[in-house]
Amino acid sequence: MEIGIWGDSITYGAGDSEALGWVGRLRKLLEKNDDVSVYNFGICGDTTDDLLKRFSVEADAIKPNVVVFAIGINDSKYPVGETENVISLEKYKQNMRELLKLAKNYTNKVIIVGATKADEALTRKSGTRFVNAVIQTYNDFLKEFSESESLTYVDVFDVLDVNTDLDDGLHPNAQGYEKLFRTIKGFVK
Repeated sequence: MEIGIWGDSITYGAGDSEALGWVGRLRKLLEKNDDVSVYNFGICGDTTDDLLKRFSVEADAIKPNVVVFAIGINDSKYPVGETENVISLEKYKQNMRELLKLAKNYTNKVIIVGATKADEALTRKSGTRFVNAVIQTYNDFLKEFSESESLTYVDVFDVLDVNTDLDDGLHPNAQGYEKLFRTIKGFVK
């Protein structure tokens, strides 16, 4: 069984001192079984626009039996000095619908993982803003979308404590990734 997990830096595992992230922890758990392979296609900074450009090539390489999408927090962010999201909510909805259409070329087993909270005060220091209320609107869409398409949705918005589970205000630390892993593993397993 081939499991492909597509997303951004949180999918990749950025900020984890143990260098595993939640996907690496999932790989260690699932690959004990010889017929399971877990592929991490998390790329730092990616949005759904970026993922649309690369998904089919990567999926062709592994022919996934299960597709997991964990992307959206970068879509929702406000770049330095901007008042518009990187990817508007409407464009995000369109992109997710297109990603699902592409994923269904490989499998009907598609899992959607929502975005996590950010420490707004810490992320604002860099000039880039992550606003939890906005992140939640993207997650609300993912939940509704998942329900309407009969997909599994994993809500991780309230899993992390922004005071103790984040490495830099956005990316989880090892403890935060462990919490994400524990939440997500039952849905993928």
